[in-house]
This record gives sequence, structure tokens and C-alpha cells, in this order.
Amino acid sequence: MKKSLLTMITLALVLINLLLTAIIAVAILPEVKNVNSLVSKVASAIDLNENGTATADGSGGSSASNVPIEDQTMVSIGGDDGLTINLKSSDGQTHMAVIKAQLVMNSKAESYKTNYAALTNETGSAAGQVSQAIQQTVSQYTVEQMQNDQQTVIDACTKAVQKIFDKEFVVGVSFTNVIYQ
Repeated sequence: MKKSLLTMITLALVLINLLLTAIIAVAILPEVKNVNSLVSKVASAIDLNENGTATADGSGGSSASNVPIEDQTMVSIGGDDGLTINLKSSDGQTHMAVIKAQLVMNSKAESYKTNYAALTNETGSAAGQVSQAIQQTVSQYTVEQMQNDQQTVIDACTKAVQKIFDKEFVVGVSFTNVIYQ
């Protein structure tokens, strides 16, 4: 009888312990997620480059930062509606991104006048090539990659556009607005 009573008390204490553990987990888990989210946002805000990848200029930083702001000019790519791009599928569903992109150029580059004229003329062949290069580059990424590491995508787009023009003229690509679906 005494063993049975001790077993029942032990079982009751185990169940109470399990219940209290579940209550603590339910109360603390959302806070841990919030803290993780906050840390991620702060890290991306100060642009911590955790994986050590180099950017278009090979320095690990943005190549646009090497050109003074007064020497930078920008041209919108894709018009007012932006570029609609099908993203690489990772979950079997079709995802798209609508990106309003800008080309950041060095106005002091030797090829600035001719390249800028080619970008802004009525035929739009150079602007079309830039749009196509950005679309082909972005379409290689999944929606998760775009959301989690957009700077890598921007750096890849910069490299693709620099193949069309030159590194001195094109110092970067920037996304002014990105919408995912």
C-alpha cells in the first residue's frame, strides 16, 4: 500500500512538473522568436556581412560607396511599373517579384556620356539589355533567398550589368521597391 501511495504521489508530481514546463514553454517561446527577429533586423540594418562574400568591386562593401554621392547619377530601370520577374521555385509554387530598380552610375567615368545617352535614348536597346540582365539574375533566386539576403542579389545584378557596360561607369544597382508574391 505504501509503495502504491508513493508511486501515485510521484506520478502526480511528474504531471505537475510537465504542466508547469508546458506553461513556461508557451510563455517564453514567442518572446524568444521576437528577440531572434529583432537581432536579425538589427544585423541587417547595420549590414553585417556574416558570410564574407565580396561585392562587385571585390572589397566586401558596396562599390557605390567608392564614388562620392555628388558624382553618382541614377536611371530607373523597368519604368513606373517596375520589372515583374518569375522567381526560382523552392516549394513547388510559382513566386514572382515586382522590382523597381535603379542603375547607379559614376558621372565622372570616361564612358559616362556615351553610355548614359545609350541608356536614355528612345530606342531603349541598352535599357532593355540592363532590364534583361537584372531579370535573368533575379530569376535564379528563390523568394526566400530574396527576402533573407537581398544584398547578395543586388551584388549579382551589379556584376551582370557591369558586364554590359564597364565597372567604372556602373557602380551599382539598387532596388527602390520590391514586392513578393
